[in-house]
Amino acid sequence: MLPNNKKLSPLCILSILKEYSDENHFLKQEQIIEKVYNKFGLELERKSISSTIDSLMDFGFDIVKTRKGCYLGEREFEKSEISYLIDAVFSSKSIDSEHSRKLSQKLSSFLSLNDRKRYKYIYKSDQIVRTNQKQLFYTIDILNEAIENGKQVEFNYNRFYFDKEKNEQKRQKRYIINPYFMINSQGRYYLVCNLDFFDDIANYKVELISNIKILDTPVKPITKLKNCEKGVDMAEYANQNIYMFHNKTVNATLKILSEYSAEFIIEWFGTNARLYMKDNILYADVKVNEQALIYWCLQYGETIELISPQETRDEIIKNIEIMQKNYKN
Repeated sequence: MLPNNKKLSPLCILSILKEYSDENHFLKQEQIIEKVYNKFGLELERKSISSTIDSLMDFGFDIVKTRKGCYLGEREFEKSEISYLIDAVFSSKSIDSEHSRKLSQKLSSFLSLNDRKRYKYIYKSDQIVRTNQKQLFYTIDILNEAIENGKQVEFNYNRFYFDKEKNEQKRQKRYIINPYFMINSQGRYYLVCNLDFFDDIANYKVELISNIKILDTPVKPITKLKNCEKGVDMAEYANQNIYMFHNKTVNATLKILSEYSAEFIIEWFGTNARLYMKDNILYADVKVNEQALIYWCLQYGETIELISPQETRDEIIKNIEIMQKNYKN
């Protein structure tokens, strides 16, 4: 309960409108008075409600007044925006179930009480296969601080090994890392960085990082890394590394064997792909991480064929032969 201070009435009325009103649910003056008293213990006079709402409208709040009552129109987020964000959080495999639920609840609080009902499924967040990493947001905070201040970090990396002894040994190992930026890819959060003993870019899943600390030593400039002499554009890196593998980028030509498969090209490569017809056959030129390209071509191998580069094509053939041998056995 708040102290019975009339100066607080605009904030209380706005809070009630945010929570209980929308274009399908109007509030009359007497309902606003009742709800303000029940929630905040503040007694309001009916004659002050209209003038207070007018003041809020003058300040810029989109409050719609009708004969049926009034409601809060435009909010910080549109319903569709909140829906998109909640679904993204709910389906993310990088966030543990507790954080997924809490973050979804925070997002739904921007909606009216009635609109929140459609997101009851957020209470089933523990039924999604996801990480059990409880320190994800702490890790992100530390990484952001290190990146902002240009400092190295040290951490354990909890990749799973079936062999218990190897699993324990690897998880005890400390990694000294030069962090550059983070990317969300395929529902996972990755740190784009450099393992200090090497001269190339690496990607680490943020959810597998633990016991992180910032070091006093300055970060190695990304321009010192192999193939990064001109720096790295974050958007370009995300487009080329569709599976967040870290090895060389290649210019590739793909033959599209089914008209429906052109959709896969657009879905994964967007406007970065150049589609064209040659001898009545559809082709696409893309620039992409080589290992990711191999993985992608195996995924869509029935209807898409890699034409070049030849050495990458040879790697795909080698993979197919191994798979064929495995399945024959």
